[in-house]
Amino acid sequence: MMGAWGTGIFENDDVLDWKADLLDSDDIELIEETIEEVLEEEYIESDLASNALGAIEILAALQGKPGQETLNSQSNTEDLYEWIDAHKGKGKNLISKAKRAIIKIKKDSELQELWEESGEYSNWLNTLNDLESRL
Repeated sequence: MMGAWGTGIFENDDVLDWKADLLDSDDIELIEETIEEVLEEEYIESDLASNALGAIEILAALQGKPGQETLNSQSNTEDLYEWIDAHKGKGKNLISKAKRAIIKIKKDSELQELWEESGEYSNWLNTLNDLESRL
């Protein structure tokens, strides 16, 4: 799996680049656009899938339900906590779209195929199921 070092939502290069863009923004528009792009695409490339899962993880955190990774990950800086704090409660209207996006990524995406071939598929799936349960 290129650019990934674990099954966690933020354990790949694509989503870290996406997150840097998010931290430069002052609203949740990037989160919304990323989730909607997954719903519009017929086939979801791995970078889009990774970015969308990051967006959905942050969306869950905005609703006060961050995952363990968001809470204690070294890949997440104070900047992210400050950003989440500044936008708390936003994005409730995106939750049903986010759930549909996760289902789509789990069922039919390049990321799903890559993890299926990796031997870490069940761990990756557990990560997604945990995220889904927090929405």
